[in-house]
Amino acid sequence: MRRIKRVAWIVLLCLLVAWTGMAWAAETGTGIVTGKLVNVRSIPSTSGKIVAQLPKGDQVSVLGTEEGWYQVRTKAGQQGWIADYLLDVQWAPEPAKEETVAKEPVKIKLDNRLVELDTPPYIDSQNRTMVPIRFVATELGSQVFWDAEERLVTITGQGRIIQLWIGHAVAKVNGADTVLDTTPVVKDGRTMVPLRFVGDSLGVQVGWDGPSRTVVLTSPQPKQEETPPVNDGVPRVALVTGSVVNVRTGPGTEYPLVTQVKQGDAVPILGESDDWYRIQTKDGYQGWVANWLVAVRTDSGTSSRSPEPGERPRPSTPVYTGPNWLTDITVRDLEDELEVVMWGEHPLNYSLMTLGNPQRVVVDFYNTTLDLDWDSEMRSLSDNQLAAAIRVGQFTQNQARVVVDLKTVVSANVSPSADGNQLTLTLKPPSIKGKVIVIDPGHGSIQPGGWADPGAVGSTGLHERDVNTDIAWKLAGILEREGATVIMTRTGDSTNLDLAGRARIANENNADLFISIHCNSSTNPSIAGTSTYYYAPWNSSLGAQRASRQRLAGLVQQELVSKLGRRDIGILEANFVVLRETAMPSILVETAFISNREEEQLLATEEFRARAAEGIANGIIRYFAEQ
Repeated sequence: MRRIKRVAWIVLLCLLVAWTGMAWAAETGTGIVTGKLVNVRSIPSTSGKIVAQLPKGDQVSVLGTEEGWYQVRTKAGQQGWIADYLLDVQWAPEPAKEETVAKEPVKIKLDNRLVELDTPPYIDSQNRTMVPIRFVATELGSQVFWDAEERLVTITGQGRIIQLWIGHAVAKVNGADTVLDTTPVVKDGRTMVPLRFVGDSLGVQVGWDGPSRTVVLTSPQPKQEETPPVNDGVPRVALVTGSVVNVRTGPGTEYPLVTQVKQGDAVPILGESDDWYRIQTKDGYQGWVANWLVAVRTDSGTSSRSPEPGERPRPSTPVYTGPNWLTDITVRDLEDELEVVMWGEHPLNYSLMTLGNPQRVVVDFYNTTLDLDWDSEMRSLSDNQLAAAIRVGQFTQNQARVVVDLKTVVSANVSPSADGNQLTLTLKPPSIKGKVIVIDPGHGSIQPGGWADPGAVGSTGLHERDVNTDIAWKLAGILEREGATVIMTRTGDSTNLDLAGRARIANENNADLFISIHCNSSTNPSIAGTSTYYYAPWNSSLGAQRASRQRLAGLVQQELVSKLGRRDIGILEANFVVLRETAMPSILVETAFISNREEEQLLATEEFRARAAEGIANGIIRYFAEQ
């Protein structure tokens, strides 16, 4: 009996040790959530219980891996599993041997001048130098704004608008998402930001002198005199011939990096100096490329493709950045349009965003105080068909906010007056008139044996190819009635185009969007639902379009689920050829599962296919309206 008890105690002790090892598993890396809203599950499987949900940009500790899943611990201490394609992981280096001599403090030199700071910089756990935000304002000559409610730092300078959120590893530069390898923090009451990221974004050269533990900064050089391109009035275009070409702030390899362009990109030439061309990239950046890495051709006409959100040149830093007052707001109801005109005492420093749930347009004015002769903070617009009301408020001590509550989806645009003191917000019904949209009915390609690929086949013999074709034609009809130009990759039951050829159709026609339509299929007939795919890895040439592609997928998915009423599987990222090879924002829609008996019956009906087409069309219209 004593022996049995002893064995039992030993087993219990072993179990306790094992449990303790799991509960306090050592951190092996840091993960940044890349999905919009990611589930943390109890086991490494989609059948696991959801123990937490994390928004994009959240940071987790990575404890281990297992067959396409990461084991993680959240900031709240919850442990679980996240699919590996929804996490960007930085693995922790091997622990260094403990040093016996204390390291000297980090120093900063700017243009060979040692900078004295009241809050010392430090190197964080990600080996990044963190500096107080005041340093960016006083030493780098940029404007800095702090939004306490959103815990948001906005930096403007060198024609850039940089946004960083405390505790989030996703920042924005001129509206484009950028993943950081560390996060801004508040330490001892001071906001600390990663110096290298901010410096690079502002065109400052950042170096490191290890022996003296000194960060060496070099301010952007003034632009050299350049000669305008000699073109007899015909624009010239630089066609990138190098695989990946650096775009720099000045005409020389000693200048800081602005961005990169890839082989095949065609960019307008704005000027030249010695062996360098000044160009403007598709996402609005201006800089210099070496002339031996491009081929020059004349461009007698402009592209038919309208620029995508995130590809438009951003407004330059406002001329006036001192204190300002918002003095008046007037409204003009133009039946099909609504104009909201806002006046400032000085040129207005503003930003515009469109938000949903509920639908509204928000205009923020920085370093601005409300000085309106209003009886209340809201004015009703009950008679207007687009908007319900206008609200104003002092969002923070230095930030005024104007909100237009909407009754429907609108297209919102702003235009400042010549002196910048007046800003006109124009709201009108969304329009896709003039947009070029390529629709790809999935499958139907001629195979080596001469037969047309039918796609998945349902239990009753329904062919996916036929469903896709019908939905595509219905979608084309809706989009054409709204004024878009629609191109189909196939119009009948079959096509000689392979997958890359379908993408090439969109690229050659400078399409605004590419939409591939499919039905899903599974070996498990009980699986059902609707999903939408996109593809734009951060570290690829498509990374600059990631936000646009995600937004397109999200809007179409929302509208499809609303119209079809099927299970919302969500938006997913996958390396499909038609998504990888298209140069414009593109998605692949899986309307429903043809392998599911109930959904196959729905897919066979005219009414369900029409609702699928309406859902996709509504998502596309919202995409162009909410930009």
